[in-house]
Amino acid sequence: MSRTVEAPAAKPSRLLVRGDPAADTLVAVTPEQAGWRYVGFSAHRIAAGAALAGNTGERELCAVLLGGRCAVETGDRRFEDVGGRASPFDGPPHAVYLPPRTAYRIVALGGAIRFDCRVEDLDLADGSVRGLSTSAGPMAAEVVLLAIGHSARDTLAMLVRRGVPMVQKPFQFGVRIEQPQDIVNRVKYGPAPLELKLGAADYNLVARGKPDLFSFCMCAGGNIIPSVSEEGYFCTNGMSLSGRDTPFANSGLVVTIPLEHFPGADVLAGVRLQQQYEQRAFALGRGEYHCPIQGARDFLAGRRSSEPPACSYPRGLVSADIADLVPPVVLEALQHGLPILDRRWRGRFLQRAYLVGPEARGSSPVRMLRDESTRAAPGIEGLYPVGEGAGYAGGIVSAAVDGLRSAMAVIAKYAPLG
Repeated sequence: MSRTVEAPAAKPSRLLVRGDPAADTLVAVTPEQAGWRYVGFSAHRIAAGAALAGNTGERELCAVLLGGRCAVETGDRRFEDVGGRASPFDGPPHAVYLPPRTAYRIVALGGAIRFDCRVEDLDLADGSVRGLSTSAGPMAAEVVLLAIGHSARDTLAMLVRRGVPMVQKPFQFGVRIEQPQDIVNRVKYGPAPLELKLGAADYNLVARGKPDLFSFCMCAGGNIIPSVSEEGYFCTNGMSLSGRDTPFANSGLVVTIPLEHFPGADVLAGVRLQQQYEQRAFALGRGEYHCPIQGARDFLAGRRSSEPPACSYPRGLVSADIADLVPPVVLEALQHGLPILDRRWRGRFLQRAYLVGPEARGSSPVRMLRDESTRAAPGIEGLYPVGEGAGYAGGIVSAAVDGLRSAMAVIAKYAPLG
């Protein structure tokens, strides 16, 4: 038997994660389960600064590091800095043999990760960061990389109260369209069943206008899902599993909302715009996160669909007028752009297609200001806004690159190499 326990962090850096941790034990197979006489197997994910503790009992144990670094403690012995490869594909593994009847602790090295830890306030003094107030208690810190998501609205409100410099930023808003994947395959591949070799087809479309309507986060062979971060609001998103093998294809159809369409001049006016339509959608869904839906051609004709069609959304559907769930600038772009896209596909883009929404979380409606050279927030020493929530990225890769550049700036200032 083994269990995950706290261990002292090997480095002073800490990663604060608002959500729950992933499962500690990824898989566990006993000899009895497998029908074997002796050999069992288990795989564990150990957060940096935590440890896996147990006793080998009457069996031997070979601990193999799939990736990362650890220290192994057993009795009065400690094996320091075992491992080092980044993944199972980066060179040979490192392993430690433990004989029967041996108590052990395998400590993951690196900065500590705190899950279920929400940042609630900044501790500022004399224009510098001194620490954080969190749901797990106060934490001293001289450097904070603020990498919140674009939906951390309570954190944004706190930052405004603390005087962190921010401005309004244009952001993406629209709906999500879903079609049978087979229609997309035939448009992209022709009559030959190339999806058997190439996988489900996707698309990237733009209908020029004022403003442009464009596809976003197209999910071939995917599902429509709720994108909810707080109670009382509803909006959509899409996802595909690795097989991309559902009979549905879905994509965001969004426009970039100009600042002149924000309902105010304050920095959080864009957030209020999102909330206004997300609250309407939640009410239409009867407070049960049912998804508002309308046939695409019914939408253009201004009539409500008689009954919801088959759809990949898993939590129930409700017929709605999608026009009521988007700002006027989005409605105009949809009415102008959908016929253009349908003509481009010779009548097949809207064939058996339907709209759901609103799709309101395409990017952040604010941007936290930062110095171009130091990448720190102006006037607040030690605070480094990065990624999507700060308004400097529009997806996973661009957020990662932005964070890497800020990490390099922090290292250059506080711990220069060489």
